[in-house]
Amino acid sequence: MKLEGQLQEIIYQNDSNSYTIAVLKTEEDEYTVVGYLPFINEGDCLSLEGKFVTHQDYGRQFKIDTFEKKLPETTDALEKYLASGVVKGIGPTIAKKIIERFGKDTVNVFKFEPKKLADIKGISSTGALEMAEEFNTKWNLWQIVGFLEKFGINASNSKKVYEALGNDAIEEIQKNPYVLVDITYGVDFFKIDKMAIDIGIDINSYQRIGAGIRYSLIVASYNGNTCVQKEKLYEFVKERLGVEEKYIDEVMINLRATDKVIVEEIDEVDWVFLAEFYKIEQRIAQRIHMMLKTQNVKYIADFDSQLAKEESLLQMMLSEKQKEALLQVNNSNISIITGGPGTRKNNYYKSTYRYI
Repeated sequence: MKLEGQLQEIIYQNDSNSYTIAVLKTEEDEYTVVGYLPFINEGDCLSLEGKFVTHQDYGRQFKIDTFEKKLPETTDALEKYLASGVVKGIGPTIAKKIIERFGKDTVNVFKFEPKKLADIKGISSTGALEMAEEFNTKWNLWQIVGFLEKFGINASNSKKVYEALGNDAIEEIQKNPYVLVDITYGVDFFKIDKMAIDIGIDINSYQRIGAGIRYSLIVASYNGNTCVQKEKLYEFVKERLGVEEKYIDEVMINLRATDKVIVEEIDEVDWVFLAEFYKIEQRIAQRIHMMLKTQNVKYIADFDSQLAKEESLLQMMLSEKQKEALLQVNNSNISIITGGPGTRKNNYYKSTYRYI
């Protein structure tokens, strides 16, 4: 389902991932919309695709799947957009003057004749250029967002791409689409690969195979794996990219030399890690080693009698397995709690430490 209208109010926006709750005014009504909307401001004209859902506390809402920012189609809409404060130095009064002066040509003035803005009382020559630059930058951001959607990169991740590549993001991606594999998690590699091949990147190129190796290791991480057997990695890359092993070997040498992947032999098997995953595991291992060597300051010598007092105070009796778990926590600096989703691991952690 599609909704088109103007953003009347931003009720909430998460600064880190741009998850937004806002009010969109259409020709028919006003709707509460929720979803990921980076780089938006009150007054923006949006085309949203999604569906209506009913929140148990907040009622009917439109949940956004994809979106597009559109140029305001009327001078009233454009005035509201400018009056919202989206461009520094332009408030309701200046916005009204700009629209009265330029009308339907306002956008073209910002884009192609910014010096004309200085004809408005209250806007200096320097201010006119700064306002035009900011106006155009914000529109460029939306071009980037729309462009990235073609590769399965959602709104919450498009912000990362912009922060990494800046205003030249589209140009940089068109030169080397595989750069997206390094920036975003969960990108559609095969859409990127098709674009790269269409623009003439060789199927045996370092760029393509290197990105394919990184993508393969990232896919493995979706299932919690921080490394992959080298043999299985090669099989996956050969099958998905249609390249010969000799080319993968050449790229692997380069990736290892530039510290982008780590290969470690464990029990006579070569395992391949993304360098960032390997370094994280190293830090975890170092912390565990440090904790094992540290004095157990929480140790309770008369554990059994203290536990009995707690059971009496709380009027409850623990099972033998629960007592065994508490004893292990008491005697060790490190305890590992396992279990699938929904098995109340966090509650167990809290209740365990209540006793010690």
